[in-house]
Formats: sequence, C-alpha cells, structure tokens
Amino acid sequence: AGYGVCHVPSAPGCHRVTCVTWRPRGTRGQRLLGAGAPRLRVPEVTATDGGDRFRLRTESAGSVRLE
Repeated sequence: AGYGVCHVPSAPGCHRVTCVTWRPRGTRGQRLLGAGAPRLRVPEVTATDGGDRFRLRTESAGSVRLE
C-alpha cells in the first residue's frame, strides 16, 4: 500500500506511464511490531505545493505501470 502521483497524458491513444509510489515511514515500534503501513492523516497534503509535504518521512513502496 502506498501513495503516488503521476501525470496522465491528455492526448488520445495508448500510453504507458510508470508511477513511483511511496508510503509514510512508521515509527520504530510500528516497524518492529509489523503494525501495518501507517496512513496520512490528511492525504490532500500530497497534492499541495506547500512545504508540509516535504516534512514527511517516507520510504519507497515500488512502482506501478499503467497502460
């Protein structure tokens, strides 16, 4: 589970897009106990241009290929 943002082509036709995903990094206790992936309290923070999203501690969650 994770979050990702990518641009979707506006031109007609078949396109392939790779979306890099990430997830919030849990606390040390959460990681040791396997408490599941933490979630953002305010998911909209990923879409803003403000500095709040740059304070997030994250880790890679892989990538998704869209066609």
